[in-house]
Amino acid sequence: MNKLPGLLIGLWISMIAIFSNCSASETVGTIKSTACPEKRSMICTMDYNPVCGLSHDNNVKTYSNACSACSNPEVVSHTPQACPAHILSSEELTELFSDKTYVAVIPSRNLKMTVYADPDGSMRGMQNGHKFTSKWAVSDKGEICVSYKDKMSCRVVMEQEGVYKKFKVNENGEKVILVIYQSFAVGNIHNY
Repeated sequence: MNKLPGLLIGLWISMIAIFSNCSASETVGTIKSTACPEKRSMICTMDYNPVCGLSHDNNVKTYSNACSACSNPEVVSHTPQACPAHILSSEELTELFSDKTYVAVIPSRNLKMTVYADPDGSMRGMQNGHKFTSKWAVSDKGEICVSYKDKMSCRVVMEQEGVYKKFKVNENGEKVILVIYQSFAVGNIHNY
């Protein structure tokens, strides 16, 4: 008697177990959250079916699929679709900018700048080889305000996938990215 069909079926069942993330599900509102299994997959397929993974410390990150989310031991559960953007509060903005040096890009003008946001409300930095000074503040509405030619301009900042972006909403209701913050470092690291 040929044992090959039985071995193939056993192999197929093993492969399904490896590539699947069968686990408990829980519905929160209208979004179904799936808990990661205790035994994590080490091998995942390369398909793109994005999920939003939730880690032990309540941080969220988009993963290409459920298997890749749950292969990270820090992830406890995931929901279908990419993670939504998070709009920063006044407190989060103050913590993000105060006493930090950041590198930012203005996509519409293809400009890159390095800026120190002093806790005293002043900004000092370098843009295209030229030093500049400015002022900054955080509004009660949760906006970062920066002076330009003696006029304060205030905008909302969102965080998505660990990237911070300042944006405005145009007349069509679309988000227009004004600034992309590439990195933040504590202190005035360039002595501006």
